[in-house]
Amino acid sequence: MQFETERLLIRPIQASDHDALQAMILDPRVVAYLRYRTLETPAAFDDAFKTHFMADSTTTFGLERKRDHQLIGFYEFHVDAQTGELTYALSPAAWGHGYVAEAGQKMMTYGFENLGLTRIEAHYASVNPRSGRVMAKLGMRDEGELQTFTLPTGELVHVMAYGLNKNEWLRVKSA
Repeated sequence: MQFETERLLIRPIQASDHDALQAMILDPRVVAYLRYRTLETPAAFDDAFKTHFMADSTTTFGLERKRDHQLIGFYEFHVDAQTGELTYALSPAAWGHGYVAEAGQKMMTYGFENLGLTRIEAHYASVNPRSGRVMAKLGMRDEGELQTFTLPTGELVHVMAYGLNKNEWLRVKSA
């Protein structure tokens, strides 16, 4: 399954995405606050690429810029029962262009209508408030602090949560 927006093709990850995705995942600026920050070597990435990114074309999608056919990021759902947690990342060159919010609208629709989710949530590190603003643009509600943890660097990270249930989404969509 794939989707289009004005500037993006949202599609399953392909084998040809390996190098571009590896560059993103191994860039500490991209994954500083993501679950993928522990993938520190090409070998660790290769395993995750095969067992995760390529394994499920219904929940993991590449973001391809239409104008140059470059993979600039990814979006994915981590599904537990009827709740999907959205995770997304972009290559640094694509930051600040509105791609995450643009793709996010399609992903919200896909999650509720195709995956049958009754709730979608997303988390972000409080030191990255731009990510929280994207979640608000997607219609999600601020649900406050989820947890706090300390990175190996000693940095204290506050994980903030946003969420939206299907009924709220339907009301916003029909308005």
